[in-house]
Amino acid sequence: MRFAVFFCGCVSLTTTSMLNGAQVSETRDLPPLKLAASELDAILSKTHSLIDAANGPEDSGRESVRVSIDGQDIEIPHLSLASSIAFPNEVFGFAYTYYQSDKPISSVTIDLGDSSRRLSVSGESADKVGALSNMLEKDLRRYATPIGGTKFRRFAGVCLSMLFLSSLMISSAYCWKTRNYRALGMPICSAVGFLLVLLQPWNRLLPGFVLYQRYSPFFLVRHASQVSVLALMAILAGIPLSYFLARNRRKPG
Repeated sequence: MRFAVFFCGCVSLTTTSMLNGAQVSETRDLPPLKLAASELDAILSKTHSLIDAANGPEDSGRESVRVSIDGQDIEIPHLSLASSIAFPNEVFGFAYTYYQSDKPISSVTIDLGDSSRRLSVSGESADKVGALSNMLEKDLRRYATPIGGTKFRRFAGVCLSMLFLSSLMISSAYCWKTRNYRALGMPICSAVGFLLVLLQPWNRLLPGFVLYQRYSPFFLVRHASQVSVLALMAILAGIPLSYFLARNRRKPG
């Protein structure tokens, strides 16, 4: 009987110890992001402060920063603020990593790129892990953009290419068959739209993530992606508009 009680007590202590040392992990996916280096610096500094508050100021965890410049990954083996790194005006990949085992917050990963944007926090304290995850997600989502990323560009590019190419063939055949050359606006808009889809650098205009050294003071440069999307929408609207205008002009005759 005493052995059974002793055995149950050992099992209970072991289970409690395992639960106390268990790792809690949270991963969040993020939408397309667009922000300046100074704005990312503020988020990284806030993250570092929260880690110190959770783990203690004497914490000596390993930190690193990775920046993707012209397709090459440059890794810095310590915390380096984005504004202190010499890089071109635009960077399309950034990652921050922190690791220290057996701590309330043992690891933090912020991986921001064109194809995916993800943050992951893990540690032994569920409350601190959840608080840091919520803070990071809230602060990063403030710089979210409605469209962008590899998947969006591929889907939109295929759909628009097929739409403009089909419109070009159908409208050209219509103008040739009816001899209604007033409707030439339809094939012209279709051809211009198709070339715009093919030739525009959409990977720079609609990235999944972009980090600016500083925002451009020129309105058209700063909002080049919105201007390009509006131009596509205007060309797309010009196809049916050309048809109805040509049709209305033929009625009086």
